[in-house]
Amino acid sequence: MSTPRSTGKTNLAEHIAAMRLKEATKPKQAKQADDALVFWGTHADTEYLRLLKPCVGSATTFLRSDPVLTLSSVSMYCRQKGISRVISSSPTLLTKLLNWTERKAPSIDSYAGSYFTIPPFKVGDPEIEVVFIKPLKQLVTVPFGKFMAKRIVSKLTSPDSWYVPTKFTGFSLLTASTETLLHAKFSKANLICVDVETFKENAVIRCLSYTSFDTTANTSESVVLALDSDYALAIMRKWNKLPAPKIMQNGKYDAAYFCRYSAPLHNYLYDTAHLFHSWYSELPKDLGFLNAFFLRKAMYWKDLAHTNDLYEYYRYNALDTWGTGNAFLAMLHEAPDWAIGNYLLEFPLVFPCHLSEMTGLARDMDRLAGARKEADYTIDTLSKQLNTILDIPAGESFNVKSPLQMKALFKLLGCVDLPSCDAKNIAKAIFRHPFNARVLRLVLDIREARTLKEKYLQTGAKATEFTRQDGTGHRVLYALNPHGTDTSRLASREHHFWTGLQIQNIPRGPSVKQTIKADPDFYLCEVDLEQAESRDTGYISGDAQLIHNVEYSPDFHCANASCFFGVPFEDLYDEATGKVLNKPLRQIGKPVNHGANYNMGAYVLVDTMGEPNIVKAKQLLNLNRFWSHVQVATYLLEQFHRTYPAIKGVFYEGVKDEIRMTSKLSSMAWHHSWEQTGNIIDLAKNAEGIYEQDRTHSWVRYCFGNPDKSKQQLNSYIAHPPQSLNAQTLNKAYLSVFKDIAINPQHKANFKLNAQVHDSIIFQYRKGHEYLIQMVVERMEVPITIKAYDGKVRTFVVPAGAKRGQHLDKNCAEYWSETE
Repeated sequence: MSTPRSTGKTNLAEHIAAMRLKEATKPKQAKQADDALVFWGTHADTEYLRLLKPCVGSATTFLRSDPVLTLSSVSMYCRQKGISRVISSSPTLLTKLLNWTERKAPSIDSYAGSYFTIPPFKVGDPEIEVVFIKPLKQLVTVPFGKFMAKRIVSKLTSPDSWYVPTKFTGFSLLTASTETLLHAKFSKANLICVDVETFKENAVIRCLSYTSFDTTANTSESVVLALDSDYALAIMRKWNKLPAPKIMQNGKYDAAYFCRYSAPLHNYLYDTAHLFHSWYSELPKDLGFLNAFFLRKAMYWKDLAHTNDLYEYYRYNALDTWGTGNAFLAMLHEAPDWAIGNYLLEFPLVFPCHLSEMTGLARDMDRLAGARKEADYTIDTLSKQLNTILDIPAGESFNVKSPLQMKALFKLLGCVDLPSCDAKNIAKAIFRHPFNARVLRLVLDIREARTLKEKYLQTGAKATEFTRQDGTGHRVLYALNPHGTDTSRLASREHHFWTGLQIQNIPRGPSVKQTIKADPDFYLCEVDLEQAESRDTGYISGDAQLIHNVEYSPDFHCANASCFFGVPFEDLYDEATGKVLNKPLRQIGKPVNHGANYNMGAYVLVDTMGEPNIVKAKQLLNLNRFWSHVQVATYLLEQFHRTYPAIKGVFYEGVKDEIRMTSKLSSMAWHHSWEQTGNIIDLAKNAEGIYEQDRTHSWVRYCFGNPDKSKQQLNSYIAHPPQSLNAQTLNKAYLSVFKDIAINPQHKANFKLNAQVHDSIIFQYRKGHEYLIQMVVERMEVPITIKAYDGKVRTFVVPAGAKRGQHLDKNCAEYWSETE
């Protein structure tokens, strides 16, 4: 399998430092702004106009909210006021500027940040500059709304502060007559940006663009290659070996297609999606947004892709690489050092993620057919029972996923007061009467079986497996995304080839996992970090009781129940036999621990636990029988905070103080390498050559929200430190397993790195090479040194447990379900 390759000699951190120094010496745009402008919005903006003033600064602002009938009317108004700058959220003005002919109106969200000009009303007058922002309501409803509006408005109020991009001069087609000369020119570039355009059907490349950058002269040149022949394929392979460092936008997508064509991209060092996520993780990261964010005169051009004009389509491809490269250079110019540190932690994850994505997992098609048949039988059996109870006429069936039919059912069951028919409200309705419980539990069971069938057990034309051209080799593919969450935890989705499953959402239990198997002569194994977030929360808060319970109790959840509810530990757990003696009470403590860790309120805990479990808790704990569900939930949460006082008193307050002072949050930890070797470690010895530098750097998140004003935002930020610390630990282990085992010549023939899922790493090892399991365990048990919110420095290790399974009475697993 081909993988994207970087240079074997380049130190990534040093190369970035050199690039940033070069960008810092470039001149900025020199243009003085006028002292007045127009905001041309809509009537919906009227009540938020007072919030516009901080965004425009000292500039005098005229306000208009009427629809734009002609561009001439805008020009005439601006001439009368002596204004040449317009900020707008008006869909009618956007439609006129685009000369829009489609039935569906253009999206203001897509074009926010886009720059246009309107010809002057009279010869000799200046042209009118127009920049679009999102509706003013978002200044209130979106945490980063004011930040984005102020930045976009500065395109008109402070144009001299913006990065000066290279000039887009069109593009050349790579043909037999031009290739030699263009290749010689691109061989001298010091940066090259690459982007592919693909067809969804058959997962093929339609064309690709290369844009070279001379960062000294601040020039660029773009070429487009139509991948329509064997000759073009040979050219792509040749050009992908060009020596300059490469830039891509979300490049794992492109890398997957290059792998499919055996055309690995040499020296892939930079990625705009990853760099921007490393700086502003809460903001969007698509290319349209990045161009609007970094390039003053950028205009959203994705609509160009919807064209039958092949030249326009190629131009769109060239604009992608030109825009990506300039956005990257602008980021280097502006990004703070801590964002670069984040990038050095995040970007190396591209390579193990790509390897796992392209490896996938085998699907047992016979078992898949059997599982689907079982789901059909379950749906049919339960539906007949439900139809009988509801007296549905023969030949018809109640649709459990129909909002209209479910609303009618709720009315029949006397639950018209419940606002929706989702799972939480169904749980409330179930609790009201035994008949409701009989009916609605059937509804939930049918829904679950249908979801399994429709999402995870598809066959035939809707099958999710990727196969070879001969129809063999059925594999489940997926994508793993290092820039998909605010905490740096990997996210997942279907594969880049428009197939596969979201590997992190596979349901528990055997229904789906029994269909996913190891490759011939291999076994599956899953190594999991145990009680990771509870340990992280304990050490982050410095709570001595939580640290003691999670580190030293033989059963953490029994220890919680004992502390929460005043029950002796020996009445809950038998240390001699290792058996839980009071499972119901232990189970009650689990959601309380999880919810209180992240500042869950009483109402949310009621919804999370469900009303039946709240009643069970009241009975088990002999609480006041007249208490409401919320009072019971309040009591349960109080027991948690009484047991672990430092979480609210030290941790929560520390988070708020950190954001108040810095607008940032950190995982506050540094990790020791497994090898315990110095501060610079080669990520992929003799293979990828990317260096991870500054081992003391922890993941830093910029925070747009205000935890003092929004409980929802406070809860998000409270969850960040333990989740980020856990993610960084797991990511560190994932890189180490990739480097030391998956691509190590000594082990790679006997090892397959499949995925990172939640707190675990899934892999395959060849039969007879069980020692590889212990190697993975050792690399997952990363020593962590952390300075907690109580000011103390502590070092700890989250233990890792190997789920090897029990296949054929052996300590191994042939199917994923056997590892549970």
